[in-house]
Amino acid sequence: MPFDPPFLPHPSSETPLEITQHWESRRRNFYLIASLAGLPSILAVWLQHRADNPFIALAYPFLILAGIFWSAALLWKRIPLAWIERSVLTAVSLLFLGKLIYLWFLVPDPAHVWNEVEAVYWVIAILLIISHIALDRRAALGFSIALLLLTTLSGAWRFWHGPATLGVEFIRLEVRLVAISFLLFVLARTKDDFSRTLAAANQMHQIAHTDSLTHLPNRRELTQRLEDYLARRRPFTIILADVDRFKLINDTFGHEIGDIILREVGECLQRQIRAEDVLGRWGGEEFLILATEEEAQSALHLAQRLCEAIETYGFDQNIPVTASFGVTLSREHDTLVSVIKRADLALYRAKNNGRNRVEWEAP
Repeated sequence: MPFDPPFLPHPSSETPLEITQHWESRRRNFYLIASLAGLPSILAVWLQHRADNPFIALAYPFLILAGIFWSAALLWKRIPLAWIERSVLTAVSLLFLGKLIYLWFLVPDPAHVWNEVEAVYWVIAILLIISHIALDRRAALGFSIALLLLTTLSGAWRFWHGPATLGVEFIRLEVRLVAISFLLFVLARTKDDFSRTLAAANQMHQIAHTDSLTHLPNRRELTQRLEDYLARRRPFTIILADVDRFKLINDTFGHEIGDIILREVGECLQRQIRAEDVLGRWGGEEFLILATEEEAQSALHLAQRLCEAIETYGFDQNIPVTASFGVTLSREHDTLVSVIKRADLALYRAKNNGRNRVEWEAP
C-alpha cells in the first residue's frame, strides 16, 4: 500500500491543513475578544436607553443573550467556527437592518437620529468586512449584494418623497457602502488569485523535492536539509540504509513488487524515527536518515533499532527483506561531501561484513 508521510517542503513550512487550523484558531480568538469586549458596551447602551428607545429596549436583551451564547460557543471548540460565523452574520445583520427600518419608518423625523443612522451604516460596513473573512468570495459577494439591496430599497422607499437633504445624505451612505463592498470584492479576488498561484508554486516545489515512488523527500530535498543541519554547527546523526540484495528481489519477483518493497521500507523506517528526524530516499534502494542524536551510542542504538525493524517487518507476500546501515556523527568543519563519505564508508563495511547489520564510521 502506498505510504504518504507528512513530508514538508522545508523544515519551517506548514502543511495546508496546519495553516488552515492556525488561521481558524486566530479568527476564533479574535471573535472571542471582540465578543467579550462588546458585551459590556451593549449592556451599557441598553441600561442607558431602554426607557427612551423602544427598539433598544426590545432587541438588545436578545443581542446580549446571543453574545453570551456565541462567546460560549467560541470557547467550546467542538462547535464549528463556520457555523458560529454564519449565525453571527445572519443575526447581527437582521438586527441592524431592523434597527435601520425602525429609524426610517417609526421615528417621526429621522434627522433627529441621523447619528444613529450613520452608526448603523458603519456596523453594516463592518459586517461586509467580516463576511469576506468568514465566507468564500462568492458567498461574501452574495451577502454584500443582499445587504446593499435591502438598505437601498428601504431607504429609497423612505426618502423618495422625503426631505431632499436627508435623501442626499442617504445616497452618500449608500455610495460609501457600495465602494467598500467593491473594494472588498477586488481584494478578495486578488487574494484568491494569489492563493492559487502560491498553491501551484508549492505543488511544483513539492513535486521537485519529493520522491514519486515513496513520497519521501528526494535527494535534492535531503541535500538541502543536510546543508541546513550543517549550518547549525551542532552534532547530528547521519544514517545511510541500503536494502540488501535488492536486485535479486527485482529479478525474482518483478519490478512492481520491488517498488512495493521500497515503499514499505520507507513506511517501516518512518514509524521508527521521531517527528523531528528526516527520512528520505537517497537514490535507488538507499535511504538517508538525519537524526538529532548527538552521541555515538544513541546514534548506534537508533540504527540498530531500524535494522531490527526492517528484518521483522511483514513485507508484501512475506518476502524476507533486510537492510544494511552506515552511521556517523557530524563534526564542526564537515561539508556535505565529507559527512556523506563517512556514512557511505560505514555502509560499505556493513555490506562487506555480511549485510543486515550496522557499522560505525567514527568522525
